[in-house]
Amino acid sequence: MPRHDPDQKTKQDILETAMHLFTEKGIENVNIEDVVKEVGVTRGAFYHYFKSREELISGVIYKSFNDNNPFILANKQEGLNALEKLRFVFKLDLRPRLDMDDTLKSDMQKLGDNPIIFKNELLTQINVVAPHVERLLTEGNKDGSLSVKYPKQTAQVISLLVSSWLDIFTFQVSYSEYADKVSFLELLGKLLGVPFMDKEMKELFLEIGKVQFEAK
Repeated sequence: MPRHDPDQKTKQDILETAMHLFTEKGIENVNIEDVVKEVGVTRGAFYHYFKSREELISGVIYKSFNDNNPFILANKQEGLNALEKLRFVFKLDLRPRLDMDDTLKSDMQKLGDNPIIFKNELLTQINVVAPHVERLLTEGNKDGSLSVKYPKQTAQVISLLVSSWLDIFTFQVSYSEYADKVSFLELLGKLLGVPFMDKEMKELFLEIGKVQFEAK
C-alpha cells in the first residue's frame, strides 16, 4: 500500500467493496480476506484503516447513512416545517424495515448481538445522527412547529431511543411490551416538545413490531 494516501482512496475502496460483498453474500458470510482479495490490497493495508472486521462493518453502516442521508432529502422537500421534516426522516427510515427478508433480519440480529458494533452504533447516533436532529429542533423553535428547551440533549435522547431502545433486534420482548414502548415514546416526544410520532409513524412502528414479535 502506498505510504501516502491523502485522500484515503484505499479506505473508500475497501468500504465500497465491503458494502457490495455484504449485499451480495450477507454480512456473516464475508470476512476480511474476502474484502482485501476483492480490492487487491494486503491485510496490512486493511488494518491501516480498520482495527477489526467489526470496525469495518460499522464503517459500512456509517457510509451507507452518509450516501443516503435522509436529512438532506428532507431539507429538499418544499413547504415542510421542521416537525414535518423530522417525521419525513423517521418514516423514510422505517418503511424499508417492513420489507426485510429473512437473511437480512438474521444479519441484523447478529449485528445487534455484537457488543463492539452495538457500541459503535450508539456513538454514531450521538455523533452523526443526533446533530442532524438537533438542527431540525433548533429550526423548529424558530418556525414555531416545535418548542424544545434543550435541543442538543433532546436530539440525543430521541436518536438513541428510536435506534436502540426501540430496535427490534436489540431488545427481544413481547409484542405487548413493544407496543407500550412505542406509546411511551409517543408521550415522551410530546413532553419534550417534539410530537414527532404522528398516527402514520406509530402505525409503522407497530406493524414492524407485529411482524417481529407477534408470535411471542
